[in-house]
Amino acid sequence: MQGLGGTGAQQSKDCAFDAGSLLGAPLKISWFLVIFFVYQLIDAVNAKGLPVWVRVVTVTGNEFLLLLTVLCHEMGHGTMARRRGGDIAEVLLWPFGGICFTTRAQGRAPKQKLVDDLWIVGAGPATHFPMTLIWWALLAMFVALCGEIEISPAWQHIVPFSSTVSPCMDPAGLATQCFHSWFGYLTHAFMVQGIQLNVMLFLFNVFFPMYPMDGAKLIVCSLQLFCGASARCSAKVLVYTSVPLAVLFIGNSFFGMKGGGGLQPGITMYMGIMCLAESYKIYKLMKDERLYTHPLFELARSSTREVDDGNGIARRLNPSDRDDEERAGGGGVPASARAPVVTSMELKPFSGSGRALGGEGATSSSAAAGGVAGGTTLGSAAVPSKDASAAGGGAGGRAAWLASVELGQAERTKTVRQLEEERIALQKLERERLTGRP
Repeated sequence: MQGLGGTGAQQSKDCAFDAGSLLGAPLKISWFLVIFFVYQLIDAVNAKGLPVWVRVVTVTGNEFLLLLTVLCHEMGHGTMARRRGGDIAEVLLWPFGGICFTTRAQGRAPKQKLVDDLWIVGAGPATHFPMTLIWWALLAMFVALCGEIEISPAWQHIVPFSSTVSPCMDPAGLATQCFHSWFGYLTHAFMVQGIQLNVMLFLFNVFFPMYPMDGAKLIVCSLQLFCGASARCSAKVLVYTSVPLAVLFIGNSFFGMKGGGGLQPGITMYMGIMCLAESYKIYKLMKDERLYTHPLFELARSSTREVDDGNGIARRLNPSDRDDEERAGGGGVPASARAPVVTSMELKPFSGSGRALGGEGATSSSAAAGGVAGGTTLGSAAVPSKDASAAGGGAGGRAAWLASVELGQAERTKTVRQLEEERIALQKLERERLTGRP
């Protein structure tokens, strides 16, 4: 089963329609979100109590506020991604909230990518602070204008799970402590909804670390950057916290379905199942020692290693396709840092034209080794032409060989995120070619 991110990418491709752009970022809306909204409208029409038009306006207004809040949240991620050198590929609104597909700056080291991720992930929940402040200021002014109407102070709606007084409605205008028009009643309700949406979404994203929610990513990035935890340790923390919370999320949704909560409990249950799938993927990568292929755990594998070639310790490219070994018990040196002995079969130096160094027509490798051992330093002085051409060819060959090795290593160790970014970039170029505009 696909996880939340994979399902979102598939739905954006197959089950969503273009809804324009926002700040230069393509915006897509899932057809399932439209179906869910229509279902809510039908449910509101069939309900009893308030006038039908009031119920329809309430459902429409609440859905608009939810999408506006989620869109601002996702644009917070996207805007920070741009500030860190990346770009916004597209934004998807769907029944589970929103997904901002972004690209990252190229040429970053794994630790720099982790710092970028921390900024980008944290920018989304941070948008709820100014949005809450705006809604609170509007509600405070509205409450001050209401005079004798009995309603709770604006600040009480900021406190999570606080007990507030709901206003009453008297169309006849006999009760002075009630609203006399539906306009005032609905305006107050929408302002309260705006505050509560931002407060609850902030708490859910930050303090409910169920991967891939923002809270889980913040924990993983913080553990590796500030606590010195290894990628494997951070992955264990993520799995062991995310799985129980996902099970709790699914169980709560199941009891909501038994209580007749409509489609919402089923949607949240499916969301919990997809989060379990995401956690299982990380668990599988951890067992296969391939955590480094995940964008959050690229530090699990170092790009170089230290080897003992008989003349001392040298640093070489790391050809392994597995994570580095965990630190030895008792806080010893990482096992991956122990210098392995390099056999003569592993040493394959070449010049630029393909001739083996030390062979016919090349500078003697033993002489070169003796020069280095004797402490000879080549300065900027000119070298005799014969030796200069040989030295230049050898240096150019080694540089070309190292460049080809690094290029091949980079291709083999591309992460899932890098492959996805390349795919999005190709799609963007194809879209620009077809539309004729950037």
